[in-house]
Amino acid sequence: MPDMLAIISKAVFEKEAAGKKPGDVLPMDRYRSNSKHLEPLATGGRLFLVTVRPPNEALWLVAVLEGLKSDDEGWRARPNRVPITDITALIPRIRFESGKGIQAAKGALGMSLQTPRALSAADAELMLQAAGGADLGGGPTNLTAHEEHPKLPCLCRRCLPKSPERAETGGLTFLRSKVETNGKVLYYWLPEELSSDAKVISQSVRSALARRANI
Repeated sequence: MPDMLAIISKAVFEKEAAGKKPGDVLPMDRYRSNSKHLEPLATGGRLFLVTVRPPNEALWLVAVLEGLKSDDEGWRARPNRVPITDITALIPRIRFESGKGIQAAKGALGMSLQTPRALSAADAELMLQAAGGADLGGGPTNLTAHEEHPKLPCLCRRCLPKSPERAETGGLTFLRSKVETNGKVLYYWLPEELSSDAKVISQSVRSALARRANI
C-alpha cells in the first residue's frame, strides 16, 4: 500500500490557495478525483499533492493527505498540516515505486505528472524532510521495530527510506506493505503468493496495530 503522488492544476491551486506561498499551510482535506490510479489508497497510504508554478516550472509540494476515505467526489482526509514547500531541487532524486524518475520536456512538467503514481518510501521521506521533517508534517509514527540482522530488509523508521518495495528470501518474494490507524503506521513484508488476500491480512494487521497503539 504505497503512498501516492498526484497533481493539483494551476487553476485549482490559485482558486483554493489564493495568496499562499512556501511556508504557509493549506489545511485542505479533500482531493476531487476518482482516478482509478488512486485505488491503492483504499488500503492505506498517504496522498502527496503537488502543483507546478510559473514562470519557471517550480514544483511545489502543496499538501499530504492522511486517513483517506473515498466517496462520490474523490478522496477526503484529515486536514493537511504540511507546509507548502518548493521541492524543485528534488526532481532528479524522485524515482517513484516503478524506479522511473520524472521525465519531462521543458514546459511539460505539469503534463508529465497528470497520472497519479506510487511513491517509493525514499521519495516520501525526501519530500517530508524538505517540508521540515515527518514530525512537522504530522506524518504517522512508525511503530516497526528495528532489526539488526533480519532475513528481509528492516522497515523501521531509520531503515525504511533505503528499503526496496519487494525482497526475496528462502526462494520466496515478499511485498512491502503497511497499515495505519490513529496516527500510527506499521510496516510488514507480505508474501507475494498471498497478495490476493492482502485486504484480509491488512485488516488483521490493522486490528493488531490498533490494540498496540492503545497500550
